[in-house]
Amino acid sequence: MWCINAEQLRKALKEIEIAERNGFDCCLAVFVPTSAGRALDQCKLEYSDLVERAHPTRCHNWGRGQNITKRFRFASGHLVKIDKEEG
Repeated sequence: MWCINAEQLRKALKEIEIAERNGFDCCLAVFVPTSAGRALDQCKLEYSDLVERAHPTRCHNWGRGQNITKRFRFASGHLVKIDKEEG
């Protein structure tokens, strides 16, 4: 058992919700350890970023840290740039 507090979980869920609104339905939240202890429940995790994916198995995987999910929508198998008025 790893420990993720509500604040870190909310950060991850907010990013995932934005990604899903833009058509990226298979993103994964990445948490990094911030402290360790003798037992697993003493290991704390902090939200880092998303693995930006639009499909679980196909090549629609942009990796981490590119903010693709915030700058583009994924529609009909293609990236579509989000207009500033839209976003």
